[in-house]
Amino acid sequence: MFAQLILKECRQTAKSIIYWLIVLILVIFFSSQLGNMDIAKKPKPGLESYGRYYSSNEQDIMKATLGYLVSEYTNGKYVTYPIGFYKMVTPDKEEQKRIGEIISETTGLDTKEEMEKTLNAETEDSDAEASDKKENHIIVLGGAPIAPSKTLTYDRFGELMREVDHLLGGGSQYNKKHLKTNAATPKTYEQALQEYEDLMEKDHLTGGYARLYSDYMGIMLGILPVFLAVTRGMRDRRSQMRELIASRRASSASIIVSRYISMLIMLMLPVLLISCIPLMECIQYAASGFHLDYLAFVKYSFGWLLPTIMIATAVGMVLTELTDTALGVLVQLAWWFLAIFSSMSSMSGGMYGLDLVPRHNTEYNYAGFHAGFTQLAANRVLYAVISVLLIAVTVWIYSLKRKGRLDIRGKLLGNRKRKSQA
Repeated sequence: MFAQLILKECRQTAKSIIYWLIVLILVIFFSSQLGNMDIAKKPKPGLESYGRYYSSNEQDIMKATLGYLVSEYTNGKYVTYPIGFYKMVTPDKEEQKRIGEIISETTGLDTKEEMEKTLNAETEDSDAEASDKKENHIIVLGGAPIAPSKTLTYDRFGELMREVDHLLGGGSQYNKKHLKTNAATPKTYEQALQEYEDLMEKDHLTGGYARLYSDYMGIMLGILPVFLAVTRGMRDRRSQMRELIASRRASSASIIVSRYISMLIMLMLPVLLISCIPLMECIQYAASGFHLDYLAFVKYSFGWLLPTIMIATAVGMVLTELTDTALGVLVQLAWWFLAIFSSMSSMSGGMYGLDLVPRHNTEYNYAGFHAGFTQLAANRVLYAVISVLLIAVTVWIYSLKRKGRLDIRGKLLGNRKRKSQA
């Protein structure tokens, strides 16, 4: 009985225009972002650049962040991204004064003249290091690294930077989440070679590209499923199927859960099928003898992407069942929008936190993925559990409606009043 309900719901989903639009969007998005994917090649010695990496060294982070801060303080303007969009903030006199006090405490520079002089000197030194191709010199966009006070601890530094971020209204480079991305350092040949060897030996090539695939596809899967869930729920109302469904013997749990599972199945199908394209590219590249993990894309699709599909679908189902409106689309769209922009600072991977869409926008950084795996696993389990709870709430709401005990829009209540008056 339950399996038949799932099969029937899958057939209903396959007839939905919205479903095929979702599939089309996924195909187009994949083609535009990863369609011409170039498999990584072994780095050669003597190149001008091997890219950059974010330093985790506390001293580097403090130097780079204070370089940003002093540069912006002397200009009197600060760049922020409060909800993902660029915003230039000009603090008032009291706020600017407080930021100056924070700079004085963290760097020992008391006047604007001292700051400008130090900034200019550090900029010249930084340029000289870059031209000499010295290893581990810190890159600070719009400024130069400035050494912190010898008595400054990293905890106190973090506390003061949070205060600066608060004074600026949030979304600045001094936000706790952004601090780790302030200290960009050029990669050496040895580091680039190590990343390549990790990709080939530890990730077996496909692991790195499965993460990259999950990163891109997760963006779309954080929002598209809600449209399918909402239209499926609204269709019953438009076609007046509620009364017919309410009269059937199938339990509320069977109806809702079978519908939910069917949507998950139908949404996972294109994800798995599209993943065959990068898998084939990896197989062709590895024809020379590399050992591949042929199931990497399947494992990452279920472990990384399925929880995102689950939560987006569950939000659509519970809010549609509760309100009989498309509110779920608006709620999920707002959540998705904020989640995408808030996760931009963690695109290099290793910092997954509670992001709706975990980011790892590179085939490399196995070390960061390995270090943050527990955090990522907790993130994915959390969203899966929340999804199950939302579906349980959907079953409860649906059961009340079948019994005539709940109608948010008031139609059942209106009918009862008319009957009592008669």
